[in-house]
Amino acid sequence: MSDPNSPDPNRDLPPSVPAPPPPRPDLKDPRLAGATYGTQGAAGSKGKKKKQRHPTDAYPPLKRRRGGCGCGGCLGGTLLVLALLFVAGVVALGYFGPGRFVKEGYKVVNLESAEAIVETAPTEPTFYLAQGTLTWRVPVTTVPVALCAREIHIEGDFHDEASVTGLKVTATEKARFAKNLEVVAAEFTDLGITLKGELTGHVMKNLP
Repeated sequence: MSDPNSPDPNRDLPPSVPAPPPPRPDLKDPRLAGATYGTQGAAGSKGKKKKQRHPTDAYPPLKRRRGGCGCGGCLGGTLLVLALLFVAGVVALGYFGPGRFVKEGYKVVNLESAEAIVETAPTEPTFYLAQGTLTWRVPVTTVPVALCAREIHIEGDFHDEASVTGLKVTATEKARFAKNLEVVAAEFTDLGITLKGELTGHVMKNLP
């Protein structure tokens, strides 16, 4: 039986207002608590557990290796070397075996000078070979000609077919071709030639 002299906790509340409920106990949801095994800092643990990457996660960009060349640089250098070897092979083939022009009836002229200069016009189809530099200064050439050297400089009028093979070929504005011009070179510099026929051959780089 309660003491009539003890205070009533609900005495000051209006009759229509119920008493507040007691506080709920602080219970943790076991679904949010995580695993209870292998926690960090437990005995026998070797470190933090590595986070697994999801297949849809973004991967960081690959870092370029230092101290080595990239595939693009190696490939570009290889192609350049192969191209130069190709042109050098064409020059060597023309120098040691001018089979195509011999079959076509060209006369073969071997220019032994390191810096050969041709100023006299040939009277028949002629193939000129030089090991170093070949400069063509014939004012008017009326027969087919073929030139092969490491470096070639051309000027003058060509009334018939012309073929030029070299690592570097330069034709000035004084070079005029009435028919086709064939150029096989690693570098071809055209300073303003006049060409009425077609330009054929293989050139790696055209200048200017």
